[in-house]
Amino acid sequence: MKTYKHILAIISMAFIATLSSASAHISYSGRDFGSFSASGSDAPVLLSSKTVLGNYGWASATDANLGDSHKLRAFKFKLLNTGLVTLEIQGLDSIISNVPVSALAHPGFSIFKGLAESASHDFSAASRAYNDRTYGPNGNWPTTTKNGNIYPNPGAPNWEGSVKALDNWAVGVDGAAVDSQLSYFTYVGNAADGTSSIFGTATGINGDGNADGTLSRSFVLSAGEYSIFVGGAQYFGTSNDGADTTTSFAFNATLSVAVIPEPSTYALFGLGALLITFAYRRRVASGTQGTL
Repeated sequence: MKTYKHILAIISMAFIATLSSASAHISYSGRDFGSFSASGSDAPVLLSSKTVLGNYGWASATDANLGDSHKLRAFKFKLLNTGLVTLEIQGLDSIISNVPVSALAHPGFSIFKGLAESASHDFSAASRAYNDRTYGPNGNWPTTTKNGNIYPNPGAPNWEGSVKALDNWAVGVDGAAVDSQLSYFTYVGNAADGTSSIFGTATGINGDGNADGTLSRSFVLSAGEYSIFVGGAQYFGTSNDGADTTTSFAFNATLSVAVIPEPSTYALFGLGALLITFAYRRRVASGTQGTL
């Protein structure tokens, strides 16, 4: 029995280490929603029990120092024609390979048109050169090498990565010559759980106003290939704000695509809302007069 428990403990620790270690490159492995026709017949796609390092990675990418893709999870999907795309993120406590993983408390996500090439990396020479050229030089890029990858030294005054959660950005391929093999991401939109007291005061964040660990937003998108970057939106308030680089948090991601309602449908909705408002105001006015 002791031997069994010992083996289980080793497996659990190994799995936690796997969750806590991020791939050196941007990857969509296990996070491809697939292709959608936006015909009204596409079923929602659920990708369950995904994990992300830290509870702040998305929020960190909203500030001036950019963000580290290792603290985000990249998803992708393809639209064959224009459609109404809805993404829902739900933080949840999960058991993965017998290891408990806490829920992503406050999710945030951004959608971009474009995909990352294989071996794209925040701190590749091409990425660093692009960031310095586009946003201005940011220190001398003192680095350290680990497992064959180059990272900025802790505390160095460098870009924290390449991701911009609220704007266009680009990332380069490891080993590529500077100015070559850049993948470009065209910003579409974002959503974040809660309010600015959680995700910070950067301009352009679309908070849902309800810090409940769930998040949903819809976008009208044209045909093309898209990337979604999901992470923690907890910029303020806990030890996970920028300090926790090892703990994994779990969430489900559901993508659905629908036909865009006809303008006449919107008109009917608008007319119905006006009639309801008018009737409500008349009833309120009538009740007030009776009281007087």
